[in-house]
Amino acid sequence: MVLHHRNPPLGKCGVLLLAAMLAVGCDTPQKQALKKLARSGIDPSGLSLVQALREQDTVRTALLLEAGVYTEQRDPHGRTPLAIAVGNHDLPSAFMLINAHANVDTTLANHACVLGIAVERGDAVMAAALLNAGARSDGLMPDGDKVLPWAIRQGRLELVRMMMKAGADPHLKDSRGNPLLHVAMESGRRDLTAALIQLGADPGATNAAGETTIHLALRQGWIAAVAKLAAAGADPNAAGPDGRTLLEQAVAEENPQLIALLLSIGADPNYRQNPDDASTPLQKAFDNRNPALLEAFLTHGAKPVDGNWNAWLWRAFRKRDLDKARLLLSHAVQASNLGPDGLRLLETAAHANACDFVKLLLDYGCPAGRMLYLASARGDHHMVGLLLACGVSPGFTLIPTRDTALSAAIRGRHDHVAGLLVQQGAHTHLCLPEGQTVFHLAIATGCHRTVQQLLASGANPNAPFVLPVSPTFLRQVRPGVMRWLLKMDRNVTPLMVATDSGNVRTAQALVHAGAKIHVRTRFTELEPLTLATERKDVKMMRLFLGRDPFNEERSIEIRLSEQRARLLDAWNNEIFSTRISTGRRGFETPTGEYVITNKHREWTSTLYHASMPYFQRLSCGNFGLHQGYVPGYPASHGCIRVPADMAAKLFSLTQTGDRVTILP
Repeated sequence: MVLHHRNPPLGKCGVLLLAAMLAVGCDTPQKQALKKLARSGIDPSGLSLVQALREQDTVRTALLLEAGVYTEQRDPHGRTPLAIAVGNHDLPSAFMLINAHANVDTTLANHACVLGIAVERGDAVMAAALLNAGARSDGLMPDGDKVLPWAIRQGRLELVRMMMKAGADPHLKDSRGNPLLHVAMESGRRDLTAALIQLGADPGATNAAGETTIHLALRQGWIAAVAKLAAAGADPNAAGPDGRTLLEQAVAEENPQLIALLLSIGADPNYRQNPDDASTPLQKAFDNRNPALLEAFLTHGAKPVDGNWNAWLWRAFRKRDLDKARLLLSHAVQASNLGPDGLRLLETAAHANACDFVKLLLDYGCPAGRMLYLASARGDHHMVGLLLACGVSPGFTLIPTRDTALSAAIRGRHDHVAGLLVQQGAHTHLCLPEGQTVFHLAIATGCHRTVQQLLASGANPNAPFVLPVSPTFLRQVRPGVMRWLLKMDRNVTPLMVATDSGNVRTAQALVHAGAKIHVRTRFTELEPLTLATERKDVKMMRLFLGRDPFNEERSIEIRLSEQRARLLDAWNNEIFSTRISTGRRGFETPTGEYVITNKHREWTSTLYHASMPYFQRLSCGNFGLHQGYVPGYPASHGCIRVPADMAAKLFSLTQTGDRVTILP
């Protein structure tokens, strides 16, 4: 501190000073003061001034100051005259010293300034006088703190305003490096906070700990002050002492109310302190398990950097986070982007059998696209049922191929799915890409439930195939004779195709619906029964012979090694037995399963022109059971001979359609 010595100290040389002054020609106020001091025996020195102030002798102080004594003399405690006057609340003396140009910024031994002394005492008048005289407000208080921060902590609003108006630096910091605004906030001085901002304090400054005023307001619980601080210039995106922004901190603390507050004052949901940061506050909220955090962002209009939420909806699906997906959809996010496989989100969810996501997306109006078709093609009965229950039309048709969800299900032999689609009103009269109807495709693929529903809906069981039959349709038909017949012959019926496929349920439904059993193909003259015998299909043969294909009342068992035939009931109990004679060497009776397809009480062999009473033909073949000579060993040309006394009885106990099993 530089002291301003307006008059050199005189000490004991006061007499010399007095003599010099008396030598001056005119009688000035200073001379008069010196004369009075001389008459009173007072030495006109700085020490005398100190003594007068300590004794609070205002008259003597005035004379000494008028005499021009040194004003910066210090007492044994290091106090200047002005410090003594301020400390004694001696306003007249202080004013006189100020008028005498005493140093208003002088400091005491403890480095405290005189303004600090006045402020500590709450002496507004004294402080105003010092400030008006140019006293600086960045000095120290007796306790070592700076004057202005100390006044703020003590709530001395009047003094603070006085110092600020006198030109105090609004960006001043206390001894610990805290700005004035932080000092007021830390001290709980809400009244001073607004005043300091008005007086120019910086809301964007940080304290010694690295906190902004918004950080501090939140720590103090001053929620209402946050918006005001942001409006005054505090940065809502500034990082705190831990390097995180307030928004990041709010997400980490799972505080949706704070997130909402910060977004409302301008916090950036996509702010990154460092471009290399892995994620933004918005991304962290999305990855958090608490959906309320994301909801806070969405409610306040937060958007990703590119403004597109579609990718986030896909992320929610991949994580199977239904709550996040529901939030996005509820804020009008549309699942319009295609996935890497070219499918829409709804189609992908259906393919993954994510029923909850499918239901959610449909509820929010996402277009179903090819979803029903794809689910039908892979036979996802549960998904198809869900889609139909959610209102997806069963009549979905691909354009321009004319392929339908129903045909895709049938083509994939997904009978349950196809039947469900028919039940829900799928179009059944369309010509499919294969060139045939849904009914013909269901026959070829053996979807008997679908066939039954189509027949119940009025399909013609004898509907002819569209000719020529396309190669694509032929590929759906069982390889073998039927493919050749459809391609080369005419008059092939649905029942014939069902017979050749071996699907008894389909054939049974056709027969019950009125399919013609005895119709023949034009060139090869094959009929359904013939096709069944060629395939050795016992159940199919029984169907065409008017028997229940699945429930047998009786059957015949022939054992070649025993040369014996037995008639068994439905529970394999023997109800009749007889000796027999089967084919001799070179004419062996073939083993296998057969069906009695014809019964003739009188029959003459067309091969041997021999009488064969009680003839029962097996599977439309050239052999069967009949009355004949039974020597006790194989002796026939392949037929099964039955003794005369047993042939008539066996004939009476059997029916066409009965199964005959020939065992070695």
